[in-house]
Amino acid sequence: MKRRLIYALCIMSTMLGLAACHKDKFQTKPTLSVKEINNTDVPAPDGTLRITLECTDKEGDGGGGQLTYIRVRTNSTAIPDPTNNDKADTAHATVPDFPTKDKVEITLDIPYNFLDEDPTLNDTMFFRLTLRDRGSNQSDTISTTQIVAKQF
Repeated sequence: MKRRLIYALCIMSTMLGLAACHKDKFQTKPTLSVKEINNTDVPAPDGTLRITLECTDKEGDGGGGQLTYIRVRTNSTAIPDPTNNDKADTAHATVPDFPTKDKVEITLDIPYNFLDEDPTLNDTMFFRLTLRDRGSNQSDTISTTQIVAKQF
């Protein structure tokens, strides 16, 4: 009985050890994380939101892929005069080619005029981002912290 228990514990320990070894390996499916945001309050009229992302990918084929970012506006008031002020919420950017690496930084610059929809109030939002690499592997969707497009 004691021998079976020791044998079972050894097998479980080995399985746990193998599972832990694979957690830090990169996967075919790219992963994204927000490394840095230059400023969560973007000033009018010429401010730029810069989001620095860290991308890991087993094949390193993120360069030349497509980054999709979606603005999610969280203001409690509707956009005044939507015909003239409402803008597209989804945009795509081609990731510049870079040497094949399994871990890189991607910088996304979003100008103030993409952020601003309400001509009289600050616009509050966050972004959802996802990456499709050259091999058509899709990352999970990640979200930024709250961003504010400040009026004058």
